[in-house]
Amino acid sequence: MQKFRGILMAVVIAAGVAAFATVWLHAVPEVALAIAAIVGVAIALVVGTRTDAHDEAADAAWRLAAPGLPPGSDRAALELGQRSMPGPERPTPVASSPEGSPAADLQDPGVNI
Repeated sequence: MQKFRGILMAVVIAAGVAAFATVWLHAVPEVALAIAAIVGVAIALVVGTRTDAHDEAADAAWRLAAPGLPPGSDRAALELGQRSMPGPERPTPVASSPEGSPAADLQDPGVNI
């Protein structure tokens, strides 16, 4: 039901955007329909990714069936797992000049200006 509601909302809002672009902005109908289609698809994607009661029931059933496995949507557990993974070594920082400016590194140490 949630997905159907999302598609219905996307169609209604996209029609309103197309009417607004055509009537008030005097856009070419093809351009207005393209803009409305982009807005409609964006709304459908956002609403379609929401969870509803069916998704929550499926997640609860998964946890009952496999209690030893972490849920796939547990972001904190996934981030903790990634912290222990080895990564590339960080480069050692280059020693800076005594004055702290890059121009001091370019000067000849024997010449004072």
